[in-house]
Amino acid sequence: MEPTFPTPMGITNEALWRKHCRKIHARAKDLLSGRLGVIETARAMCPLASWTRAENEPEFQLFRAITSESNHLPVGEVRAHWAPYALAREDIHIRAVEDRWREQALAAAARLVERYKWAVKRKTSRADNT
Repeated sequence: MEPTFPTPMGITNEALWRKHCRKIHARAKDLLSGRLGVIETARAMCPLASWTRAENEPEFQLFRAITSESNHLPVGEVRAHWAPYALAREDIHIRAVEDRWREQALAAAARLVERYKWAVKRKTSRADNT
């Protein structure tokens, strides 16, 4: 049997907790594959860390630091509401933050993919058994 994480204290909806664990795995893989940037990944990880009670893990502390440093930058869907000249100006800052944190974020994402692979394997094996 594949090892799993014990359900943290205070989690009352185990199915939702497992879903959030799968999302952690997916967002980490998205960063590693280049589908998401460092800032977008950090912003996605912060609520997932809270919802899974994993906010004290070093990887999530790193993503929280990235989010804190970049929370004023237009990343993701909000860019549609910004003027092109303002985006050009802020893109310089976005690139700087992405470059500064990229190596650490990729290493953290690789550790999270490994740590949370149990959630994906469990979902796959359950689907195979039905």
